[in-house]
Amino acid sequence: MDMGKVSDYFDDYSAYMEIDQLKVENGYPSDLANHQCIHLFYCSTCHSEELKQIQE
Repeated sequence: MDMGKVSDYFDDYSAYMEIDQLKVENGYPSDLANHQCIHLFYCSTCHSEELKQIQE
């Protein structure tokens, strides 16, 4: 399941911050320039999590 942007999980207010500003601070230096968004995916069968780059 796509659980949304990983930056939404940074703190209580990150879901309300500017997306481009969060991209500068998220640890993925190329996502802003490449117009990508890092999403958290979760598997309810094996309970694993994975981060994937999604093209905007």
